Amino acid sequence: MSLGKRVFTAFFVFVMIPLVVLGTVSSLAFQHVTREKYEEQLELSMNAIGRNITNMIKEANYFSDFWVTTKDSVQSVEQSIGMGSAPPPAADDPYIEEMVERQKLSQRVLLTYPGIKSVTLYGDDGKVVNVRFIPDTPAPFEQLKTNPLYAEALAKNGAPVWIGPYEDRLLTGENNLFTQIRVLLDIDTLASKGLLVIRFQMNELSRIFDFYNTEANGNRRFLLVGRSGTVIYDSGEQLAGENFYRQAGISGRLDLTQRYQSSKMDFLGQKSLVSVHYLPEINRLGTGDWTLVTVTDWDYLTGDQTRILSWVVGITAASLACALVFNLMFVRRTVNTFVRVAGAMRRVERGDLTTRVPVTGNDETVILAKGFNSLVARVSDLLDEVVREQHRKRRAEMMLLQAQIKPHFLFNALESINILAARNDGRKVSRMVQQLANIFRISIQQKEEIRIDQELEHVRSYLEIQKFRFEELFEYEIDVPDRLLHHRILKLTLQPLVENCVQHGFEGIDYLGRIRISAVEEGDNIAFYVADNGIGIPQRKMAMFAAGGATALEALDGEPAETGERRGLGVGNVNDRLRIHYGPGYGLLLCSAEGMGTVIKCLIPKSAS
Repeated sequence: MSLGKRVFTAFFVFVMIPLVVLGTVSSLAFQHVTREKYEEQLELSMNAIGRNITNMIKEANYFSDFWVTTKDSVQSVEQSIGMGSAPPPAADDPYIEEMVERQKLSQRVLLTYPGIKSVTLYGDDGKVVNVRFIPDTPAPFEQLKTNPLYAEALAKNGAPVWIGPYEDRLLTGENNLFTQIRVLLDIDTLASKGLLVIRFQMNELSRIFDFYNTEANGNRRFLLVGRSGTVIYDSGEQLAGENFYRQAGISGRLDLTQRYQSSKMDFLGQKSLVSVHYLPEINRLGTGDWTLVTVTDWDYLTGDQTRILSWVVGITAASLACALVFNLMFVRRTVNTFVRVAGAMRRVERGDLTTRVPVTGNDETVILAKGFNSLVARVSDLLDEVVREQHRKRRAEMMLLQAQIKPHFLFNALESINILAARNDGRKVSRMVQQLANIFRISIQQKEEIRIDQELEHVRSYLEIQKFRFEELFEYEIDVPDRLLHHRILKLTLQPLVENCVQHGFEGIDYLGRIRISAVEEGDNIAFYVADNGIGIPQRKMAMFAAGGATALEALDGEPAETGERRGLGVGNVNDRLRIHYGPGYGLLLCSAEGMGTVIKCLIPKSAS
């Protein structure tokens, strides 16, 4: 991974991620604390609401008790029942006046609690008396007796049984009022006189919920859930009469029988905090399993928190933006300088000493760039000096090797001329001098490389001189394609190889020696083969030559270079010259075996003149 990516990754991991994690953890912790505090306050509020509802039911029970336990009220009802089938009395009948007074008393009792909207008495003898203050139709007694609440009221023998709105449409009537059922007892004998059904309009319930909902601005609603999950009251006037679990879509997630429970969930498609508070005290007053439910809009609950978090998020985002700007303007600029210097170093490593790092700015990176440029310039100068020194050294080595070859060849040629002169063979001496002049005309050229055809002419002249000397010792053949003759070769390359054949390969043979010089193309190279059918080279000397542990003279002749005058001086020098001039991939390759002759391969690159 590059330095820039590592710095950005470190910035992302150690700066950005911690800020995001800190903001997230702070938000969650703040939400948790806010929710806990709100739930604590809400539990106190729901306890207070539960006490108010309990007091409201108690008050209704007090007036119901007054109606049931007042002897005049009972007698009034009894007489009302008796009049249900008797003809109306005369106007001046004193009994009528008494009955009117008793009815006034009945009305006074009912009017003492304005929440009572109707009273229906089902007598044991089948008579029905109904006193109502709003249009209200009592339930038929035959249907009432089949209702499970009828049996529950009889079992309580005078204690009230409450039915909330929508819990039982037969009992709550068309107005869906809170309804109380209880047995009417005789005060003296406590004998049952019938069944009393009282319907209440609990306006106080709305006032209670409105009082505790003043600050919510419609973002909080209260539900009163009765038997089987039926909503008997909804401050939002939306779910009254519906099943709480089915409409709210929270079946199985809340237990309405818990003293207090709260959960965050979707309520009617809106994220809300739903809290339930079971009312056991009111249950003892005959209401059944009534539960108070509070639904608070989550956005309202976390409104202040959201605003605070929005500021935190804004500040965090601004901090991150500043950090990014800092990273781009300073850190990234510094990193880019290091990256440019590293890239320049790699280019210098590959050999490009012209590489320079741009110098911009006025900080410490400028010192680094200038130092690098100065260092590369100094290294370039030193390398140029080394190259020049190596070139001079190589040229000196070439001149030394070439100087070694020239006297060696001249010695052999003069020795041959001397032998012919001793024989008084002037014509042959003349021809040898001509050939020797031809050789020296090519040798004295100042060029290190000559054309292949010139090198072959040099070799022919040498071989002709040797044939004058050794006469019928050998014959030769030169087979080089004309297309290769214009290419260049290092001067005095083939002649020492041919000399090695004559001096070593044909020593002591009793048959005609043959020398064959050929050339072939091998890709971008030219390979010369100098082959003879001489005595070959011993295996030990071949191994020494291949290992490079001795010079060519020592390997082939077994004598030190300073003492050897005539044997093998050329082959080692040629190999060294080729490697120095063309590189380590070029040079000589020997293949030989005793009694099988020798083949020398000379590999040079193509270089047309």
